[in-house]
Formats: sequence, C-alpha cells, structure tokens
Amino acid sequence: MANPEYVLEMQGIVKVFPGVRALDGVNLKVRPGKVHVICGENGAGKSTLMKIINGTYIADEGTMIYKGQQIGPHTVTDTLKMGIAMIYQELNPIAEMTIAENIWLGREPRKGMFVDYAKMYADTQALLDKLDIPYNARQKMYELSIAGHQLVEITKAISVNASVIIMDEPSSAIGNEEIEILFRQIFSLREQGVAILYITHKMDEIFRIADDITIIRDGQWVESGPASDYNADKLVARMVGREITNVFPKDTTVPIGDVVLDVKNLTQVKEDGGRFRDISFQLRKGEILGFAGLVGAGRSEVMRAIFGLDPISSGSITLDGKDYRVKNTRDAIEQGVAMVNEDRRTYGLVLGRSIHHNTSLVNLKKYTKGLIDDKAISADVEKMRELLQIKIANEDVEAGTLSGGNQQKVVLAKWLVGDVKVMILDEPTRGIDVGAKSEIHKLMTSFAREGMGIIMISSELPEILGMSDRVVVMQEGIIQGILDRSEATQESIMKLATRGVGKQ
Repeated sequence: MANPEYVLEMQGIVKVFPGVRALDGVNLKVRPGKVHVICGENGAGKSTLMKIINGTYIADEGTMIYKGQQIGPHTVTDTLKMGIAMIYQELNPIAEMTIAENIWLGREPRKGMFVDYAKMYADTQALLDKLDIPYNARQKMYELSIAGHQLVEITKAISVNASVIIMDEPSSAIGNEEIEILFRQIFSLREQGVAILYITHKMDEIFRIADDITIIRDGQWVESGPASDYNADKLVARMVGREITNVFPKDTTVPIGDVVLDVKNLTQVKEDGGRFRDISFQLRKGEILGFAGLVGAGRSEVMRAIFGLDPISSGSITLDGKDYRVKNTRDAIEQGVAMVNEDRRTYGLVLGRSIHHNTSLVNLKKYTKGLIDDKAISADVEKMRELLQIKIANEDVEAGTLSGGNQQKVVLAKWLVGDVKVMILDEPTRGIDVGAKSEIHKLMTSFAREGMGIIMISSELPEILGMSDRVVVMQEGIIQGILDRSEATQESIMKLATRGVGKQ
C-alpha cells in the first residue's frame, strides 16, 4: 500500500513478564504527520508498548504493521533502518565520548574502512545549530546536565530522518527553554509528515501538541480518539479509572513556625566560574518553599552545597539556630537534612537491591548494634509502606521493578525512617503520573503539617504555584526575588526568571 491511512498499527499486542501481564490486547493506530500521545499511569504499559515497536522487546502475541506491511520479530537496528527511532526515558549516554560520537554510535560516516571524523563533527554541529541547541559537537557527554543528555537524544532521533519518532518522557528532565526547542522540532517534523509517538504526564503538553490520544490502563487498551474530544478532567478519569479532584492538595491552614534553616550570603566559586553567589533565604517549620528558575539557574547547585555534596566558598547556614557546617552528606544527615535528588534512578536508589536494603541505606547506624537488626528494618519498611502507600508485594522486591511513583516513595521512605528537620526535594514528581503526583503532594502537605521544613525545586510552574507557601526565583546563580504565595503567578515568576537573559 503506497499511502496507507496509518503509518503504524499495533493489533492485539500481548507482553508477559514473569508474574506480570504487562500488555493485554493493546491496539494502536498512528497517522503520518500527527502527534499521537500515549496516556496512562506509571505501570500502565506505555513504555513496554514503545519498546515492542522499536524492537527492544518482542511481543508474545499480536501484529505490527508498518507502512502497510506486516513486520515480524525485529531488533532496534532493524527499526532504525526501517525509519523508526526512539528517545528512551532512561538515558544511558557514554560519558567519556563526545556528543557527535554518541549521536552517530554504530552508524558513523565512513571514508573507506575508517570513520570520517571530519564529516561526523561537521554534520553534528550543523544539526545542533539547526536545532538551536547551544552545544559544541566535540563536548564530552559528562560535561552536560541531564537536560543536555536529553537534548542530545532528541538530536540523535532527528538525525535518523525517521518516519516515526518515539519520545518517552522527553521533557521530564529539561526546562522551559529546552521544551520550546523540543516543541519547535516536533511541529517541524509534523509538517514534514513524520509521526510522533509521545509519552508524557504533563497535561499542558498533551493539549498543546497532541493530535490523537490513546489511553492505556493496567496493560489494557481503554480508548483512542482525537485530542479535541478530551479535557484534563476527562483524560485523567480515563487514565486512572477514577476522578482526581485535587492534584495540588496544598493545605494553606498548616501553621508556619519558627525559622528552621537560615542561609546567608552563600557563594560557590569553582575554577570554571561561579555557580551561585550571595544566596540568602530562610525556611520555616511547616513551610513548603518553592525554588523556580530556568535550567542552569543554579537551584540544584545551591541544594547540593547545603546537603554537603559540593563545597561552599563563603557564607553561613544555621539549622534550628545552631551553626550548620557540613563536610559531606553524612554530616548533613546526622544534623537532620535530607535530599531527594532529581535523578532518583542514579542517585536515589540502588535499583538492583531490595526495598528492604534501599530503605535502610542511609540509616545503617540506627540499625547496627554489633550486627544489623534486620527485624527493625523490616518493621520500618512496613511502617513506611503503610504511611506512603507503596505498592509492593513484599520488601524483597527490587527497586528497579517499581513504577516511577513507587520508586519516589521508596526514596522518601529511606529518609523518613530517620529524624528529618529539612527535606530538600529536587523535581519530586518528575516522570511520574498524575495519580502518583497527587499522592506525593499529599505526603508533602502531611510532612509540613508535622513541622518539617520542605524545599521543593520544580521546573513545572503549576506545581510551584500549587504547592509553595513562598517562591524563590533564581537566574544565573543569583536570587532575583522571593514571592509570597498570594503574589506568585506564572507571569511574575517568569519575569524574574528571565530578568537579564541575553544581556551582555
């Protein structure tokens, strides 16, 4: 068929893993030149379906039709040759290689028997420039942030000249500026007739870019239709099988207490330049203090320094009125400061170890009296499972097998078994679905109600506005302003976040 109505069809797809029926009769029809968003909670089977399309997994049952032809079992290499590219949710760049080497890995341009490096770097730089991505093709991947890694993956997918590009949570690790770059490319690709399969949990993205929507719940196809048939409430209800009435359950009646953390003139200077300077703010007991800003504003760097991960050049911090000095994270933990990193899979969890081991990870001293008291750990795991509503069969389940929302709850659990006065949450709901987001937000509210001081970094303005008592706005390593909840709007935050951008 020369011009099939659908560039890609999946019919009756079934995938079974040991003990889990991940997909059960899923259907999908993708039109050329359209953005097709796949919606569903974490664990619904969205990524599994995408990995079957691109050849990472082989379906146990079902049919795949591409450009009118039925496709048998295939590999990732096969799909790239066919014209199907995928941007994975879990990024695995080769850190010591350059951007160009990562983009062309396994398909390097050749000059006879040898790699044509001059062409590879020239082509890569031309592509980066065309996409308005401000990197040098010769930069090493370890020099880039998570957002940078994601932009390189986007560049790699576009370089294939694919007919279908699968994007699994491509905006989860990038800020507003990079998202605009991404969307410009999506719109351009759509005009060229490329089909985009897009997975996201962000409602504003869905209704901005989607032409068609397919909803999957618990591994089963629920329905498909044009995006114009849906609004946010209808979509959420179909995704989770129930209505979620309050994604941001902020309780404004929680009493705000005394200052628990007082940061004055904090500055960090490194050989490659200053990361932040003259950072001053206070955090009170029961308060959720939001930190907003564009990617590269320095928010995470400030929190890493407070938590003892990076050195401080000058400035002072007091915790509960006492001098707070940390040489490393152990000092921070012992004084009651915890940090949930933005990249939970790399820094928050040991994916190959059990929930039992992960929960006790930072509090082994508490459980060790000669020998490790496994019964005490198990008791705390059960307590956290009930408190945080972690969906696990038992404590021996490996962390890497859980959904994003449940992984985030395990990260919270490992801190909460200790004595926490200040909880730093860096992108606490990145990559988790709307139902799990609501649960995390409810937990934040309950922690604040118990008197904990919470710092929340988020690149999602609705989350910042919905959950914060006050908002600290940073830009290029300095605080541009601190807004009360009553005066914080998307406009007021963005005005501060972009103040001076582009000025010399």
